[in-house]
Amino acid sequence: MEQKLKGIVGQYAMITLSCALYAVGFNWCFDPNHLSVGGFTGVAQIINFFIPQAPIGTIIVVLNLPLFILSWKKVGRQWLYATLYATLVSSGMIDLLAGVYTFRPMEPMLAAIYGGVIVGLGCGLMLRYSATTGGTELAARLLKLKFPGLSIGTLCLSIDAIVVISYAAVFRDLTQALYAMVALFIISKVMDRVVYGGNGAKMAYIISEQYEAITASF
Repeated sequence: MEQKLKGIVGQYAMITLSCALYAVGFNWCFDPNHLSVGGFTGVAQIINFFIPQAPIGTIIVVLNLPLFILSWKKVGRQWLYATLYATLVSSGMIDLLAGVYTFRPMEPMLAAIYGGVIVGLGCGLMLRYSATTGGTELAARLLKLKFPGLSIGTLCLSIDAIVVISYAAVFRDLTQALYAMVALFIISKVMDRVVYGGNGAKMAYIISEQYEAITASF
């Protein structure tokens, strides 16, 4: 019992750390430079632009509620509890950090690179410790059940790309959308590296008339 309790405390401590990384990456690199990171966070940015009085973190929580309800029977309760905790803590940290300090804009490419690494690290740690910030990661986890051959990072990148394209269409800012795509690509790669480590499956197609001999050699 004591060992199990220590494991739970350690898990939630790492989830809290990953939430802090996510919040810092978003508030420092993405939000001041108007870079959409896709997912519900990107949708929340759009809503916040039209309704500045609505905090981004609060919007994220509200948007996630229907997805949590839909996911209740699809994933384990412990995993869902951890994700709910991560969503609330990361959203709260985003609002708290925004309230105590205002980050200045930086060069967009630097924002995309540094933000991608920090947020990717945060999201990857969450997944390693059985949690997500909800939104894209939760949707990707559900899609992973139907498409086990695709990595979490690839699924997240696909979903986020749709949001970024929508963001560009709404704000008519293709340049910022391109920077955001760079950030999303980095996030997906860092996330996969943290979750899967250096392991990865490779596939090669060999075209030869001696295919039987080649196949027998493996």
